[in-house]
Amino acid sequence: MNRTRVVVIDDSTVIRGGFATVHPELEVVATYASVEDFEADPAPCDVVVLDLLLRGPQGTMVRTKQGRAAIRAIRAMDLPVCLYTDERRAIVLALCLRAGAQGVVHKSDSPHVTVRAVEDVRAGTVVVTQSLIGLTELLDRRGAPLDLSPRQRQVISARARGRHWSDVASTLFITEDTAREHYRAACAKLRDYLRHTSPGDIEHAVGLAPGDVLDEA
Repeated sequence: MNRTRVVVIDDSTVIRGGFATVHPELEVVATYASVEDFEADPAPCDVVVLDLLLRGPQGTMVRTKQGRAAIRAIRAMDLPVCLYTDERRAIVLALCLRAGAQGVVHKSDSPHVTVRAVEDVRAGTVVVTQSLIGLTELLDRRGAPLDLSPRQRQVISARARGRHWSDVASTLFITEDTAREHYRAACAKLRDYLRHTSPGDIEHAVGLAPGDVLDEA
């Protein structure tokens, strides 16, 4: 497979300037400071790498699309979105998946983790962070209709506790590739659940009062 072509949307000049250097396995075709700039002159790409929090031009009152509004705008262009963010609140990231993001990685992740995530998003795989793995387990324990198989439940439980793939595979007497397949299937079920569940119901499922952290952005 050819190198994945990515567009980076981030209001940090450091991120925009250094992303290609730090991730040479990816082909950065263009960078933008805002979703509006990308909408006005979109570069062809395989995946959009999007910062979750985008601010308007410094010193102005101009508002820019960010968060779920930014995700929905890019998805409307029929492009997959991989979030590249410092945000770690599982409920916030879950609502981003609900809005259409295909994957989430953190800016503190090692470059090879980010590259793998972007390539997986290009291939149509759902990519989640450690916090979302924990959310998957929590929702399952509270009776959310995720429809996880017993093996998927075992893999998610192990990964939620930070166990390495080799350890998971040996404990369950399966190969690492098989463990990853169960994991990917469980992540896909999480996304399907989120996309068909109201924000209020998701809040309730994780034990939050209505409106605690969610908004219409």
